[in-house]
Amino acid sequence: MKKIFIPLMTIAVVAALLLGCMPAAPEAPPEETFTFVYHCPWPPKQILCDIEDLFLDNVEARTEGRVTFERIYGGTLGDLTVQPEQIQNRVFDVGQISYVYSPGQYPLGCVTTLPGIEDDSHVWEYATHELSTTDPDIIAEYSALNSKYLFVWALEPMEIASHHPIEKLEDFCGDRVRTHGGSTLAFDALAEALGCSIAPTTVHWGELPVAGAEHVIDSACFPVPVTGRDAGLHTVFPYYITPFPVYQFHFATAINLDAWNEIPPDLQDIILECADEAVQDGLDYLDSKIAGGLQDLEDVGVITIDWPASEMELFRELACYPVWEDWVAETEAEGLPGQEVFDHFEAILAQYR
Repeated sequence: MKKIFIPLMTIAVVAALLLGCMPAAPEAPPEETFTFVYHCPWPPKQILCDIEDLFLDNVEARTEGRVTFERIYGGTLGDLTVQPEQIQNRVFDVGQISYVYSPGQYPLGCVTTLPGIEDDSHVWEYATHELSTTDPDIIAEYSALNSKYLFVWALEPMEIASHHPIEKLEDFCGDRVRTHGGSTLAFDALAEALGCSIAPTTVHWGELPVAGAEHVIDSACFPVPVTGRDAGLHTVFPYYITPFPVYQFHFATAINLDAWNEIPPDLQDIILECADEAVQDGLDYLDSKIAGGLQDLEDVGVITIDWPASEMELFRELACYPVWEDWVAETEAEGLPGQEVFDHFEAILAQYR
């Protein structure tokens, strides 16, 4: 027995020594991480930043920290009008853009902000996201600015608040109306159709509370119950005319194309999944705020005027259809496929209605 045991012991000791001398298996290299700079041109903790923050949070969580964002708020790196150039030149990597504030850089994308193009914000947002991810001409507009579209998000529809009751289109006659985006051309067309004076007036968002309080304008087109409430405009205008979706305000979140190309495919896939989900997340966020916003309007005595469906249809006929026709003609005259993009968007809208 001893003769067998000793050789076995010897073998075990030698094996242990040999194993101890063998090099350890190499450790897997740490996964590469990426930190991108995000800039919001508005102060934090409001609708104009919250929806994007939710998306950024989701990306950080789903990538388990492999993608993170350094977040800068308040317009430190420029206002909304320069966001496309700042993303293009990689002053920051990720941020919001708006066709309303940069129409010249996204001439075909502006099909989504035509007045009266869609009343329902949900339908509009779903369709705009699909257009932005499938239409080669829209994708090319982002690429030309060295950026990649991620997702779209909406405010409430751009409606009307005023210093006097507005119950029919003729009640706008004589008004100085704060307009921008799709509403400016619409009110020009309305004035011509009614044969009266309506003065579309440019007032920047930050200046609107003072301009309204001092009666520089008589009525104003803006997103009333949430975004307008956050800006204190419910204490300025005593009348809210609804449902009067003059047009849908466009925001989209984009990333610098060079930054995007640095990200490995597995992480790109996660980011795109989060972007697709952000469309519905943004709508859910907006819907959750509407009731509270309407209550705040009621609490300060804002009078809600029910806008008749017949007046909305007349507005579309007099003030919207002519703008659509002009938009198509002008883009085609510039050598752009305006009719093709318009038809594509209309077809997508029809699928979601």
